[in-house]
Order: sequence, then structure tokens, then C-alpha cells
Amino acid sequence: MAQLVPSQTDPDLIRSGRKRPQFVHQLWNIYERVVDDLPRSNNSVEGWHSAFANRVSISHPTLAKLADKIRREQSKFEIDIAQTRQGHEPKPKKASCRKRDDQIKRLVNAYDTNHLDEYLNSIAANVKL
Repeated sequence: MAQLVPSQTDPDLIRSGRKRPQFVHQLWNIYERVVDDLPRSNNSVEGWHSAFANRVSISHPTLAKLADKIRREQSKFEIDIAQTRQGHEPKPKKASCRKRDDQIKRLVNAYDTNHLDEYLNSIAANVKL
């Protein structure tokens, strides 16, 4: 079967006939993040945003009310930073999240390019959408 050649009219079409991904692999690949013990997602940021929106509790606050809420949030963060500097432990993750993180970390550390299909199946079994 002949390979498809990119058309002059569609610059996103690549030789396989598939379109180029919207984001490059390096952007969404989290292998290095797992190896470096960094978060795999931005869920903590989403959680903060949701909690902050609940604390504001108004859909369209005035500038003065929003500024007051931001000042309070800043004070809270300054207390959290001071406690961290004093050696206090941060709030731990849920046990189920820690367990999944540990499983994924073990799989990533045991990655073998000769068994890619087994590796991908194992990783997929640990991912929830």
C-alpha cells in the first residue's frame, strides 16, 4: 500500500495520512515528571481555584470584594509558607492517590523498551479518566 503524501493544501497532514497532533509529545508526556517525583497533573491548581471560587462565593464580585478575598488568600498562603519553613508537614494526599502514584512510579522505574506493550497496558490499568 502506498504511503499518503502530504497535500499542498493541508500542511497539517503528515506522511501517515494522520494530522499532526495539536500539542507536541514533549508537552503532554509525563514520563520525566514521574521520574522526577513531580505532579502528573495540575489537579492541585484546579482544587485551589475551586476552593477560592467557593470562598469568594459571588459570581461577579466588585473589585473591592475581590481584592479583600485575594488579601485573605495571600495571608493564608503566608501562614502555610511559615509553617512549611518551621518543618510542618504539608497536608498528605489521599491514600488511594498515594497508592496509585507509587504503582505508576514503580512501573516507570521498571520501564523496559523491549516490552513496550506490557508497559503501556500496565500504565493504562493505573490511569483513571
